[in-house]
Amino acid sequence: MPEGPTIFNLKNKLNRFRKKTVTEAGGYGEMDKSGLAGQQLLDIDSYGKNFIFIFMDFFITVHLGLFGSMLINKRKKSNASFSLHFDDSMINFYIANAKRIDGKPQDHFNYNTDILKDTYDGEFVLSTVQEKYKEKMIGDVLMEQELFAGVGNIIRIESLYRSKIHPDSLVKNIPEKKLVFLIETVVNYGFEFLEQSKTDTVKEKTLIYGRKICPKDKRDLIIEEMGKVKRKTYVCPKCQKLYS
Repeated sequence: MPEGPTIFNLKNKLNRFRKKTVTEAGGYGEMDKSGLAGQQLLDIDSYGKNFIFIFMDFFITVHLGLFGSMLINKRKKSNASFSLHFDDSMINFYIANAKRIDGKPQDHFNYNTDILKDTYDGEFVLSTVQEKYKEKMIGDVLMEQELFAGVGNIIRIESLYRSKIHPDSLVKNIPEKKLVFLIETVVNYGFEFLEQSKTDTVKEKTLIYGRKICPKDKRDLIIEEMGKVKRKTYVCPKCQKLYS
């Protein structure tokens, strides 16, 4: 599944479509596309793992899920799940979920929780994690998009390793200073991921994601599905402390 930084970079490739008028909207997805033709695309944004296409009184979100993809001015042999056409260009999404929502994006999304936004509020996230998620494992909490919008499995694994925290640690048992450091690490690595994704070098530069040996202690990593999220996880039992 593409993570937030990947979506952010793809969104930047769509800047050319700002202020253009839609001539046709298509795709086999269930979203109601009536009335889109003739609408001016006012702006394009992203929130976490979602593209956001902003029109006058509504906006459309597109989520690529596990296997989705986007093409600009190109088509696959298979039908697009959602597409926007303009006079001389088009955007095609495949295996994607599109939703049409009335109003403004800022009334629907909390931009204080997007790890790549200038408005990201670490103090708000910290207090929410401690108050509402204290009984949960931190490896699961990092995948909560309402708090860590844009975090996927790579950012989760790398941030926990860099913070020296075992993913099965209960939030209530993790010292506040460690939680603060983890949140800062998530954001910092998010921007590192952003730069690496521009050159498609994210996976070759990870410390433990996709590896077998800890780069520091040279011991075998634990590699298994962990937590309620059941995502493949890489852990060094020596470097990452379990707060249980």
